Amino acid sequence: MARYSVSHSRMAIILLCMALFLTVPVQAFTADSLDITIDKNGDATAVFRFTLEGLIENAIPQSMLEEQLIKGLSSSSEPPTLVSMDRSRATIILKKFASTYDTPQGTDYQTSSMDFRKAEIALQNSAVSSVISADFSPATATLIFSDGYVRTFSDVESLPSITHTIIDPVKAASAKAAATTTATLPATPAVPAQTGAINVTSSPDGIEIWLDGASIGTTPAVFRNIPAGAHSLTFKKEGYTSVTKDVTVSDGGTIRLSVYLAPVEATPTQAPVGALAAGAAIALCIALWAVRRR
Repeated sequence: MARYSVSHSRMAIILLCMALFLTVPVQAFTADSLDITIDKNGDATAVFRFTLEGLIENAIPQSMLEEQLIKGLSSSSEPPTLVSMDRSRATIILKKFASTYDTPQGTDYQTSSMDFRKAEIALQNSAVSSVISADFSPATATLIFSDGYVRTFSDVESLPSITHTIIDPVKAASAKAAATTTATLPATPAVPAQTGAINVTSSPDGIEIWLDGASIGTTPAVFRNIPAGAHSLTFKKEGYTSVTKDVTVSDGGTIRLSVYLAPVEATPTQAPVGALAAGAAIALCIALWAVRRR
């Protein structure tokens, strides 16, 4: 009878443990660290270290861990590629993890953000959510750039996007040389405009002068700041015959012109018809008188 009681008690304990096991999730997965090394082309290699623990350490399917890691570390339109994985570490390729932009001195890198809670949410929606709980947020997350720059984050649920510039020595030296050359070049002096003057006297006064088809004033006058070179001058005044002269103005020189305009000759006007008739009558009378005398 006592033996039956002991067996019965053991069975009760086992059933109680199974009930607790099935109703209370076991902390089975803990993220320890995430190291992301960024290549020059923007791709990255991520090494994810984690700890499996609890009563079901060896009961979590490898495929389930791989699936949740891929979901949790997805950071671009291209899904991550799992290179290798064991029970404590996974190596993953992250395509296009960082966007790259050329600058005068090098390359700007802007990394993608990463939300570790996505893997936890996916696990909560899985069939084993009642017995397995997991923390996919690493204790430390480190970004390592190709120039040796390192950025570390501690106990974060999501990895923020950061921007870092990698200096290219050749481009930097070229930019510096260009800036130095620009700074030391002497300023180009402004070339003064080449101009001359035209001094005009005329007979009569008040003649209008047209320079290359544009009126510039009347005589007598001195016209300054005339561009050096060949020009055409036309002199006009109502009642006088216009005159055109070609001149060449030299830089700093003055041309002196004396212009004479002849009056326009009056056009002969036709005698009135009455005057012509009177003249003809007089001529006829003289002719008749001469006939009678004969």
